[in-house]
Amino acid sequence: MLILASGETERHAAGVLSVEEQIELEIRARGELERLRKEATNEEIDPQAVAVDVAIGRLSRLDSMQMEEVRKAATRRRNQRIHELQEALRKMDEGNYGLCEDCGEWIAYVRLEQRPEATLCGDCAR
Repeated sequence: MLILASGETERHAAGVLSVEEQIELEIRARGELERLRKEATNEEIDPQAVAVDVAIGRLSRLDSMQMEEVRKAATRRRNQRIHELQEALRKMDEGNYGLCEDCGEWIAYVRLEQRPEATLCGDCAR
Protein backbone atom coordinates (compact mmCIF):
# COMPACT_ATOMS: atom_id res chain seq x y z
CA MET A 1 0.00 0.00 0.00
CA LEU A 2 1.27 3.44 -0.93
CA ILE A 3 1.39 6.12 1.78
CA LEU A 4 0.16 9.50 0.54
CA ALA A 5 1.44 12.90 1.72
CA SER A 6 -1.64 13.33 3.92
CA GLY A 7 -0.77 10.13 5.79
CA GLU A 8 -3.64 8.19 4.24
CA THR A 9 -3.04 5.04 2.31
CA GLU A 10 -3.94 4.58 -1.33
CA ARG A 11 -6.81 2.41 -0.09
CA HIS A 12 -8.23 5.34 1.88
CA ALA A 13 -7.94 7.58 -1.14
CA ALA A 14 -10.39 5.19 -2.80
CA GLY A 15 -12.49 5.14 0.38
CA VAL A 16 -12.52 1.39 1.02
CA LEU A 17 -12.67 0.43 4.70
CA SER A 18 -10.02 -1.92 6.09
CA VAL A 19 -11.06 -5.02 8.02
CA GLU A 20 -9.87 -3.38 11.25
CA GLU A 21 -11.98 -0.29 10.53
CA GLN A 22 -15.02 -2.43 9.75
CA ILE A 23 -14.59 -4.31 13.02
CA GLU A 24 -14.17 -1.06 14.97
CA LEU A 25 -17.31 0.41 13.36
CA GLU A 26 -19.32 -2.72 14.12
CA ILE A 27 -18.21 -2.62 17.75
CA ARG A 28 -19.20 1.07 17.95
CA ALA A 29 -22.58 0.44 16.33
CA ARG A 30 -23.37 -2.51 18.59
CA GLY A 31 -22.27 -0.58 21.69
CA GLU A 32 -24.40 2.45 20.79
CA LEU A 33 -27.37 0.22 19.98
CA GLU A 34 -27.05 -1.50 23.36
CA ARG A 35 -26.78 1.87 25.14
CA LEU A 36 -29.90 3.21 23.41
CA ARG A 37 -31.89 0.05 24.11
CA LYS A 38 -30.89 0.19 27.78
CA GLU A 39 -31.87 3.87 27.89
CA ALA A 40 -35.28 3.02 26.39
CA THR A 41 -35.81 0.26 28.94
CA ASN A 42 -34.86 2.48 31.86
CA GLU A 43 -37.01 5.41 30.80
CA GLU A 44 -39.64 6.19 33.37
CA ILE A 45 -43.06 7.25 32.19
CA ASP A 46 -45.05 9.50 34.50
CA PRO A 47 -48.70 8.58 33.89
CA GLN A 48 -49.85 11.78 35.59
CA ALA A 49 -47.54 14.09 33.64
CA VAL A 50 -50.47 15.73 31.84
CA ALA A 51 -53.47 14.12 33.49
CA VAL A 52 -56.49 16.41 33.37
CA ASP A 53 -57.72 15.45 36.83
CA VAL A 54 -54.48 16.46 38.58
CA ALA A 55 -54.98 19.78 40.39
CA ILE A 56 -52.17 22.04 39.23
CA GLY A 57 -52.11 25.61 38.00
CA ARG A 58 -52.60 26.51 34.34
CA LEU A 59 -48.91 27.37 33.80
CA SER A 60 -47.79 24.21 35.57
CA ARG A 61 -50.09 22.18 33.34
CA LEU A 62 -48.69 23.87 30.22
CA ASP A 63 -45.17 23.24 31.46
CA SER A 64 -46.03 19.62 32.14
CA MET A 65 -47.53 19.21 28.66
CA GLN A 66 -44.47 20.79 27.07
CA MET A 67 -42.11 18.49 28.99
CA GLU A 68 -44.18 15.49 27.90
CA GLU A 69 -43.85 16.58 24.24
CA VAL A 70 -40.09 16.99 24.66
CA ARG A 71 -39.90 13.48 26.15
CA LYS A 72 -41.95 12.05 23.27
CA ALA A 73 -39.73 13.75 20.69
CA ALA A 74 -36.59 12.38 22.38
CA THR A 75 -38.13 8.90 22.40
CA ARG A 76 -38.94 9.18 18.68
CA ARG A 77 -35.37 10.29 17.89
CA ARG A 78 -33.92 7.46 19.98
CA ASN A 79 -36.16 4.87 18.29
CA GLN A 80 -35.21 6.23 14.85
CA ARG A 81 -31.51 5.97 15.72
CA ILE A 82 -32.02 2.39 16.98
CA HIS A 83 -33.62 1.53 13.64
CA GLU A 84 -30.77 3.20 11.71
CA LEU A 85 -28.13 1.33 13.72
CA GLN A 86 -29.93 -1.97 13.10
CA GLU A 87 -29.92 -1.16 9.37
CA ALA A 88 -26.19 -0.36 9.50
CA LEU A 89 -25.50 -3.71 11.18
CA ARG A 90 -27.60 -5.48 8.56
CA LYS A 91 -25.56 -3.80 5.80
CA MET A 92 -22.36 -4.86 7.57
CA ASP A 93 -23.58 -8.47 7.55
CA GLU A 94 -24.50 -8.22 3.86
CA GLY A 95 -21.17 -6.62 2.93
CA ASN A 96 -22.49 -3.36 1.48
CA TYR A 97 -21.82 -1.10 4.46
CA GLY A 98 -20.19 2.28 3.96
CA LEU A 99 -21.58 3.14 0.54
CA CYS A 100 -23.52 6.37 0.05
CA GLU A 101 -27.16 5.71 -0.80
CA ASP A 102 -27.27 8.72 -3.17
CA CYS A 103 -24.04 8.70 -5.18
CA GLY A 104 -22.68 5.21 -4.46
CA GLU A 105 -19.27 6.52 -3.32
CA TRP A 106 -17.61 5.39 -0.11
CA ILE A 107 -18.50 7.27 3.06
CA ALA A 108 -15.39 8.60 4.83
CA TYR A 109 -14.26 6.55 7.82
CA VAL A 110 -14.18 9.65 10.06
CA ARG A 111 -17.86 10.24 9.27
CA LEU A 112 -18.76 6.62 10.04
CA GLU A 113 -16.69 6.81 13.21
CA GLN A 114 -18.93 9.62 14.46
CA ARG A 115 -22.20 8.12 13.20
CA PRO A 116 -21.89 4.44 12.27
CA GLU A 117 -25.45 4.59 10.91
CA ALA A 118 -24.61 7.28 8.32
CA THR A 119 -26.07 6.43 4.90
CA LEU A 120 -24.83 9.48 2.98
CA CYS A 121 -21.32 10.71 2.24
CA GLY A 122 -20.39 14.19 3.42
CA ASP A 123 -21.14 15.79 0.03
CA CYS A 124 -24.60 14.24 -0.32
CA ALA A 125 -25.50 14.99 3.30
CA ARG A 126 -24.97 18.73 2.72
